[in-house]
Amino acid sequence: MAIFIEAPDPDQLGYVKAANGITYGLFGAFTVTVAVFAGEFARDLEGDRYRKLRAIPVSPTADLAGRFVAGTALGACSYLVTILAAVAHGATFELERIGPTTVAILALTFVLFCVIAMALAMGLALVITKPEHMTTIAVVVVLMAFYLTGFNGITPGMIAEDPAFVNYLPNSLATRMQIAAWAGTDSVEFMTPPEAPLSLEYGALLVGYAVGLSAAAVGVMTRFAYGGEP
Repeated sequence: MAIFIEAPDPDQLGYVKAANGITYGLFGAFTVTVAVFAGEFARDLEGDRYRKLRAIPVSPTADLAGRFVAGTALGACSYLVTILAAVAHGATFELERIGPTTVAILALTFVLFCVIAMALAMGLALVITKPEHMTTIAVVVVLMAFYLTGFNGITPGMIAEDPAFVNYLPNSLATRMQIAAWAGTDSVEFMTPPEAPLSLEYGALLVGYAVGLSAAAVGVMTRFAYGGEP
C-alpha cells in the first residue's frame, strides 16, 4: 500500500488506506476465484473426471453450487486477510459507524462479485483448454481488468476517455459500491466523477450480471461437463 499511496493529508491517510484495503481485497478475491476456479474446472474437463459422475444421479446445478460456495469461501479468506493487512498498516474503518445496511451491502456485493468472477472463469476454461496455462492467463486477465478500470474504479482520473463505464463493469462497480457504502457518498470525491454507484439501479445491474452469468454457467456445466456419454 505504501507504494500506491502518495502522502495524502495525514488526517485522511487512514481512510485512504481503508479504501485501498477494500480495493485490493476485491482484487485478491477476483484473482483467487478466477485463477483457481478456472484452473480446477479446466483440469476436470481435460481429465474427464466427470465421466464417473455422469453414471450417477448428480445434478449439474448442485455440482456448480458446491463449486460456487467453495470458491466464495476461498475468495472471502483472501479478502479478509487483505482487510486485516490494511488495518495492521493503519487503515481506519470506524466499525462503530457501520450499520446493518452497510454490512448487508458489503456482503451482498462481495458474494455477487465472486459469483460473477467464477461464472466468467468457466467460460475462460472452455477457451483455454490447457490447465497448465490457465493460472497465468487468468491472472493476466484480472490484471488487465484491474488497470483498465482505474484500479477497479477508484482512480477514474487515470482513464483517458470518459470513465463512466466504471459504474457498469462488474469489477469496478462492486468495488465502488463497497467503498461508497462504507464511507458514504459524501466522502468519496476521490473516485468521482462518475457518481458513486449506490442507487438501486446499480444494485440491480450487479444482480443481473450474477443471475445472467450463473444461468450461462449452468448451461456450460450441463453441456460440457455432464453432456457426454457415461
